Parts: sequence; C-alpha cells; structure tokens
Amino acid sequence: MFKNFLKISFRHLWQSKLYSIINIIGLAIGIVCMLMAVLYWKEERSYDVFHKNNPHLYRVTTTLIESKSDKIHTTGGTGQVQGPAFKEQVPELQNYTRILGGDIYSDVIANNKTLHLQSIFVDEGFFDVFTFNLLRGNPKTALNDISSVVITESTARKFFNGIDVIGNLVRLDADPSFQRLGKSLVISGVVQDPPANSSLQFDALFAFKFMQLSFEDNNWLNAYLGTYVVLNPLANTNIVTRKFNDIYAFHSKEQLAQNFKSYGYDPRITYGLQRMTDIHLNPLARGNGNAEGGVINGSNPVYSYMFLGIAAFILFMAAINFVNISIANSLKRTKEAGIRKIAGSSRLQIVIQFLCESAILCLIAFVLAIILADISLPVFNKLTGKRILLGEAFDAGLFFYFVMMLAGLTLLTGFYPAYILSGFKPAEVLYNRQKLSGRNLFGRSLVVIQFSLAVFLLIATLVYYDQMNYIRTKDLGYEPHQIIRTSINGDRDYKPVMEFLRNELGREPSIKMLSFCGEGNVDEVKVDNRHIQATHKAIDENYLPTLEIPLKAGRNFSQSFPTDKTNGVIVNEAFVKAAGVEKPIGAQVNINEYYDSKAKTIIGVVKDFHFGSLREPIQPMVMFMSDGNNGSIWIKFEKGKQREATAALQHAYKKILPTAVFRYNFLDELNAKQYVQEERWQQVISFAAALSFMICCLGLFGLAHLGTHQRVKEIGIRKVLGASVSQIVALLSADFLKLVMIAFITAVPMASLVMNKWLQYFAYRINISWWVFVIAGISAISIALITISFQAIKAAMANPVKSLRSE
Repeated sequence: MFKNFLKISFRHLWQSKLYSIINIIGLAIGIVCMLMAVLYWKEERSYDVFHKNNPHLYRVTTTLIESKSDKIHTTGGTGQVQGPAFKEQVPELQNYTRILGGDIYSDVIANNKTLHLQSIFVDEGFFDVFTFNLLRGNPKTALNDISSVVITESTARKFFNGIDVIGNLVRLDADPSFQRLGKSLVISGVVQDPPANSSLQFDALFAFKFMQLSFEDNNWLNAYLGTYVVLNPLANTNIVTRKFNDIYAFHSKEQLAQNFKSYGYDPRITYGLQRMTDIHLNPLARGNGNAEGGVINGSNPVYSYMFLGIAAFILFMAAINFVNISIANSLKRTKEAGIRKIAGSSRLQIVIQFLCESAILCLIAFVLAIILADISLPVFNKLTGKRILLGEAFDAGLFFYFVMMLAGLTLLTGFYPAYILSGFKPAEVLYNRQKLSGRNLFGRSLVVIQFSLAVFLLIATLVYYDQMNYIRTKDLGYEPHQIIRTSINGDRDYKPVMEFLRNELGREPSIKMLSFCGEGNVDEVKVDNRHIQATHKAIDENYLPTLEIPLKAGRNFSQSFPTDKTNGVIVNEAFVKAAGVEKPIGAQVNINEYYDSKAKTIIGVVKDFHFGSLREPIQPMVMFMSDGNNGSIWIKFEKGKQREATAALQHAYKKILPTAVFRYNFLDELNAKQYVQEERWQQVISFAAALSFMICCLGLFGLAHLGTHQRVKEIGIRKVLGASVSQIVALLSADFLKLVMIAFITAVPMASLVMNKWLQYFAYRINISWWVFVIAGISAISIALITISFQAIKAAMANPVKSLRSE
C-alpha cells in the first residue's frame, strides 16, 4: 500500500510541476531562514563551552550601590586584591586567575618587526583555569617568570614564520612595566589562537606581576579587571559569595571611611558569581566601567530571539502559502477522491495519501534548503559578523531538531488540505456540487495573517531606514568629515612628540589644522554646592576650530592668555543646564584633574555636540588645557588631499616614533562603526521583508487560482450577460484587496507599537512619519494587484462557452 501511495504521489507531483515547484521554493526559503536563525542561535550559545572546568568556572562580579543616588551598577570585574584574598580565605575556591586586557594593545618588537598586539595580563594559573591549547612550552610554568610572554600561533608566524620560537626575545615600545623591568621579555610558550567562540581574545599573554611593575592597586573599592575562579564541584555558590562579602567587609573598613571623608558618600559593594558560559550574552562590560576585564565579543540574547522570530514568521508564511496552493490545486482532484471513496478507500487512507505528497515536497524543500544554506552562508556570515561553518555546526542534536521540524511541517502543510478533500461526499463530488464551507474563510484568514506579517516587516524596514538615515545625516554639532584621527602610542612624554609633529606638519599644504587632545573620562565637578558628573577632556586651542565646534558664549583657549592653561575651562550647554548657572562666563568650578581637585574659571561655552553615540543624551562636559594627557591627534585636511595628508602624517609619525605602529582612522568612519549592529539588522529586516512579500505573492497566486476555479461558471455567465474584462477583473480583485486592507489595518498598530519601542533605545530619534504607513499600504496593494491580475485577466478573457458547456 505504501508503495502505491508513493507512486501516486510522484505521478501527481509530476503532473502539477508548476505548483510543486512553487511549493518547494516557498518552503525551501522558509527552511533556509529557520536554519540560519538556528545556526545563529546555536553559535551565540556556544561561547566558552570548550573550557574543561565548566560548569564550575565562574567570573566574580561586583555590584555597586551608590548611597547618595541609590543607583545600582553591576560589572563583570574586581580590583587586583580580591582574587588572592578570596583564594586564601575561601576553601571552596580551587583556583583563580586575574585578567587585565580586552581593550589593551601593545606595540611588540621582535625579529626586527613591530606588531600592534592585543595583550592581556594574567596570573600563572591561567592555563589551569582556562582550556587553551599550548602548542609549545609547559602550561604549568609558562607564565611563572615575570619576564615570560606567551604568544599565539598566528603572532609567532607573523614574527618568525614558525612556532618553534621558545627562548626568543621581545621588547615593548614605550611600556612603563618594560622600562622598569630593564631587560627583554622571553617567549616561554606558543598557544593556539583562541577559538572564534571564546569571550577571551588575545595575541600575547604577559605575567600579571609584570603589569604590576607599573600599576599595583590595593583598593577594595575598584572594579576594572576580570577575576575568574574555579569552584569545588560540591560548592554552594550562595555560601561562596557570602564569604566573599564577609572578606570585603573586613578588609575595606578603612578605605570606606576614607572614601566617605573625601567624597561624602559610602558605596555598598557586594560580589556575585557568573558562569563562564553566560558571559557572552551578558558581558557586563562596556558601558559599565569594565572595558578592560578581558571580555570582548559580548552580545545580547535579544538578537538571536529576534532572528528566530523573523525566521519563524517567514517559515509560517511559507507554510500558509503551501496550504493555500495545495487547496487550490487539490480541488482538481475531487473526482479522484470521490472515486477512491466509492472504490472502498477510507478517509484515513486519503489523508495518508495527501500527507505522503506533502512529506515528499517538504523533504525535497529541506534538501534544497541545505544546498541554498551552504551557498548563502558566506553572505550570511558577512551580514551577521559570524564565522559559522555548516559542516561544523550541523551535529546530531541539530539534525534531530530539523527532522522534528520536517515532520511538524508535513503535518502543518498537509493535514488541512487532506482533511478537506477527504471529507467531500462522493455524490456531490461526481456531480460538481462540492463547495468549501464559508468560501474558504480559513484560507483567507491565512492570507490576512501572511500580509499582516509582511506589512509589519515592511513598516519596520522603512522605520529602520529612516532612523539610520537620521543618524547618518544628523548635525552632530561638529564637522566629522575630512578629519584624520590617530594617537601617540605608549607611555611616553607627549610634549616633544607634539612639538615635532606641529613643526613637521605645519609646513604640509594638504593639512589645514592640527590638534592634540585627551580621550576624556567621567568625574565629578563641583559648582557652588552642586556636584555634577561630567566628562573631563584635555584639549588645546586648535581642538574647537579643527572640529568646527561653535562657541555660544565667551572665547576659545588662546596662547595669548597664559592663565588659560592653569585657570580656564570651557563647558558645553549641557553642563550649564545641569549646573543651573545663569551667567556661566566667569563662574567658578572645581574639577578633578589627574586626581587633584582644582578651582577654575569658565571662559567659554560651546554648543552641545555629540561626543558619544546618539543612543545616549549629550552629557555635561568640561574641557581644559593640559600637556599631560594629549595622546590623541586630530588633523583637518584640505578637501581632495586625503592621500597626501595621510602620507605626510605617517612620514612624520614614523620619523619621531620609529618603533611605534602607525594606525589611523577617519572620523566619519569611526562614527559609523558605532552603529554596525543597527546597520546589520537593517539589512536582515530588509531581506526578511523582501522574502515575506515574495512568499505572500505565492500565497495570493494560490488563493486567486482557487477563487477563479470556484467562480469559473459565474464569470462565464457574467460575460454572456455583457460584463467587460475590466469589470470582471475588478470583481475578482476586490475580494483579495479587502484581505490586503484588513491585513494592513491589523499590521499598522502592531508595527507602530514595536518600532516606537525600538526607537526608545535612541536618545535622539525620529517620529514615525505618516508617509511610512502610506508607502507600506501602497506597496502591499500594488504587489497584491500585480499578483492577482495574472489569474484575474486570464479568467476574464477565457471563452465562456467552455465553462458553460456542461450546464
């Protein structure tokens, strides 16, 4: 019997090649989207699972509650003292290592080459805590010596063209620890490059005590590096963290008292534990004061859920398309179903027959989807920033998941058409009296759902594009174009370097202006009795004109006023507003400059400019002159002279800093990098909207075919009575346009709600314009009309004699 089912199924699918191809393509697209989403989801959750100490490997977290504001901040790090103290006093802690790095880069010199390497500083137990494959060297002793360094395989090949490099010497350019050590470092190991799914990425590992030559910190209130611990398998994490907090309470008493005396508030600090495998999706790093805790590649779980949701939408739409086309095509087989019933077939056998056909189509679509996924994976990786390989990701668990999905898809797409067709009575079928109850309300409802999802994605795409265009074109308060940004690498005396570059580049005709400034850090400013958190930024007199930042009041720094360097500050409008100063020029402020509180006078107020992302509101800023923290270089070049200015800068840079690596960026490109994730998701949603409308067209085609098939005699009678082709086309199209309009009305409030929620992540955002909904509505109606018109015109132009001959 099963052989007979297969034979009939293949025969029918071959006879209905057009509909079979449409169904297969629609399902294949949906399966590909779901496959990609699952691969993305799986890859996001594969981070750090390779460490052998899992699930007993944790990172110590610090939660700070500021008593004066009750703000709660949780970071993924500690200071330097917590790790050793916890290891000594908590028996459940088997091993630990501290990591300082992630955003730290060093210019490393070896074999007459200089490389800009991502460096992390770790304790000697690093290889006992983490599972990184040491290709050369002893993992037990590789980091025991203060002058030891372990480099990655790729770094070894860049320096020495091989990995047999144990004993070779390396130097660091302008590094304070290296200068204090007074001798070259020795390569003690070569480690395999960290896997792509590792939260810890590095090019070189240095001993933690080597870093402490220049920076040793005993403050229990600090949290800036990562402390990772391995607990006893039987340890209770709640008891362990309670012991951490007791140790902190004992050791921090004096520091808390001093902090209260200096700043007037008493921070409350508690410690927690975070599983290593949870870090990637909850990095607790950037933006929370722990950018040097070793963790990079942090992500947000909402992205994988969004991807799964969009893929599920598209697959569901493809299944709807399959159902509608199957019903439309299967109505031709009603007589076959009736004869089979008269011949003795049960309803169950007819259902199995149709399910068998659905299974064959789903299986073919699944195979095609695997091929399409393999072909499109490079594009997908580029779009999402991943490095997924289909062969590596497709394991037994994933295969089982897709087998179950295939079975569910077969039931979803095949059962309803099979149930409808097997339920017709033979007498009604053979005399052409069968009808779909309610004029196929179920199928029409599915089309409404289809188009609602498609219109939702189209509106999301348009809003996304409008917001990103707003970000690209918004006036930032300064001119970001024709600006080169680089920095003076290393710990060195900036002043002679700055003087040399000023003299050297001042003669270059392609360069309009040169400025030196600091990166900026947030600290407290006191104005009268008000304390304000503001960004402190060291600048020179050329910074404002280089970036074309306009003054709202007062004046710029000037060499004509020697007191500017010691007494003057420039603030932004946000600072004036936060301070509540009516007449800011001449007002006195106390700022913390290099941990020293100094009273200064406001000499100028600049217009607010965006020195951060548009996701965040402009914060108060105070700018002052200083020679001590001006490592950033900003160059304004003449229009069209980009190449000449870059070459001149590189030549001068290498002349004064021959052992440093010259790296530069264009400011407008740096600004764009802040929104890479949003740009990627704009493309993802655009692709999803295009695919959803393509699948909708297939679904409408099936429903249009069903409608014209049911009304073929009605159309013939209307033509005989004098109806024109345009009238009949309008009649047939009206029903479908009603469905599209219902879908549009359903999608608009849902899309408006969701996209307004998304826009709230931006402090500076658009208001959703009316034209977004107009374009979405017109596009949906136009696509529907184009899809429907083929069937409608074909039915309207058919010879009525053929359709009425049997009456």
